[in-house]
Amino acid sequence: MVVTGCATNVPPPTPTTAPSPGPGPATVGSSALGVNLDSWDPLPAGSGAPFVDALISSAGLRQLRYPGGSFADEFDWSTTTDSATCHGAVTAACSRPDPFGFDRFAAQAQRAGASAFLTVDYGSGTPAEAAQWVAHAATVSGAGPTLWEVGNESYSCYETNDHLVASPTFIRGFTPGGPHCPSTAQMARSYAADAPPYLAAIEQADPGARVGVPWAFSGSVAAGAGVADADTWNREVLHALGPKVGFVDAHWYPFDTIQGVSADRILASVRTIPIAAAHIRATLHHYAPDAGFTVGETNISERPTTADFGPVSALFAAATSLEWLAAGAAGVDWWDLNNYGSPATGDFGLVSSGTPETEPAGTPFPPYYGEVLASMLTSPGSRLRATRALRGSALGFVSDRDGRRTVMLVNPDPDDRSLVTPGWFPPGWPMQIETYSAATSGDAEPIVGSTASWDARVTLPAESIVVLSGPARST
Repeated sequence: MVVTGCATNVPPPTPTTAPSPGPGPATVGSSALGVNLDSWDPLPAGSGAPFVDALISSAGLRQLRYPGGSFADEFDWSTTTDSATCHGAVTAACSRPDPFGFDRFAAQAQRAGASAFLTVDYGSGTPAEAAQWVAHAATVSGAGPTLWEVGNESYSCYETNDHLVASPTFIRGFTPGGPHCPSTAQMARSYAADAPPYLAAIEQADPGARVGVPWAFSGSVAAGAGVADADTWNREVLHALGPKVGFVDAHWYPFDTIQGVSADRILASVRTIPIAAAHIRATLHHYAPDAGFTVGETNISERPTTADFGPVSALFAAATSLEWLAAGAAGVDWWDLNNYGSPATGDFGLVSSGTPETEPAGTPFPPYYGEVLASMLTSPGSRLRATRALRGSALGFVSDRDGRRTVMLVNPDPDDRSLVTPGWFPPGWPMQIETYSAATSGDAEPIVGSTASWDARVTLPAESIVVLSGPARST
């Protein structure tokens, strides 16, 4: 039986316009690009740790999210075990050990020069456990977590959430992915009532901690991450918790499936990001004006996809990251480092897991190279903007810092394109050019460097990323 209470102090409707002013060039922070690391993953835990460190550093990934998606709501950080295989009560007998514990993760973040983004176990844990983790993190050399999040995707009926069976929702017998999916309103009401003790416990353990909550997208905005009545979740949660919220975490998966979806259409999803970001900013402006937002997970789809083995995933990774950052996100974290997929069944990862994939463990996949190229525009302090001064389906981004300019051009078309571009650089000045394309994607070194004099015309190979660097033209 489901018993629902009467809502009180109902929040007003979510505003539909962004606060003024909207984002101009965004100042890139210290944790712009990142990746998710999982507690269950042996690759960074053992002998693979040194080359994982090198890969993370060379791709400019300065934020590491842990312990990994839905596992966060089943993960006991103190014992490094998860309860994913438990049915009913969580016991030591049914919990399984994970190879990649927090202290190892903190050491890896330190070696990679990255900050940490940690998700506490809201689904099956307690506020006391969260506080103990925060206190312990302060004692770990180099841990330095900058972000804490209460729960992963607590708006989803597939997420472990023991709070739903108690007050105020009383959904008896709820199980993740079970036959009964609570409504978004029920889950929002539960979270609004049960999250405050976690926020208070984290703040007490570290008064300077930045604490965040999940942001929900509707299916029409992000089909692979969408939930019904998403605005109800955002409105109810932020109305209840707004002054205590330091940021919201948005998970961006624009496609639920990519079967029959062209590269051009995948890249077209990037153009919808400014509208999605404006809605986040407007909602925060109304309910939590001091809060920011980050994109804690992104990929083409929330399902393993074979596109992650193709060049389109490099284009998507680069363009999606830069578009979100230009729209005001503090950081964008790829899902995930590696995921034990295959070219036949699909994957999510930046690098190979080894078996069952055909490449040796740690071999970069196409999205890794997209992140490498995006990092050329995201050094801390850079001023980043998306440019719409391009015809057709090409995407462009401009980054300025200390008199130097870096421009990324992304061509999703299956044919070469010649673009007449704005006066980004002084005429005749030498530029450094880095190119990744479908033609080079299978090479051992798929990013090809060259130099040329700027003449305001650029040829973009089919399915390519071209990065131009040189002195900024005076205006």
